[in-house]
Amino acid sequence: MAFNLKPRLGAENSVVVSLGVAALIVGIYGSKVGPVADAHATPANDGNMLASVKKAGWESTVLMVGLALLTQDPNIVILGGATIVSEELSYRHAIMSNPDTGQIDLTPQSYAPAGGQAAAPDAAPSGGYASGILEAVAG
Repeated sequence: MAFNLKPRLGAENSVVVSLGVAALIVGIYGSKVGPVADAHATPANDGNMLASVKKAGWESTVLMVGLALLTQDPNIVILGGATIVSEELSYRHAIMSNPDTGQIDLTPQSYAPAGGQAAAPDAAPSGGYASGILEAVAG
């Protein structure tokens, strides 16, 4: 059985249901994570905030896909997906920014490959500028 992309709901009902799903998604993010202003006020890259955003994202995605499959209306996926993306971008920017400077803080973990371990921040690569200075001082 193929998924038919023709909306089952009328045009006005499709818009109302899609806006309702978007409102539910915003509500999920608001209840799981809290206001974006609170995310801006927390220290940069706070693990608890990142976990909360991840939970809210999964819950919103399950809600959107479930209602889209139930109603067989692709407009729910379009508007719901756009809402999830906008909420994720808003919260992730707020979580990554330093409340003191307003700039995005990057950590060594930001550059680590997926599932990999980041290098220790004090470890310099061999043969680089820092190792040349250390060899000149030591030798």
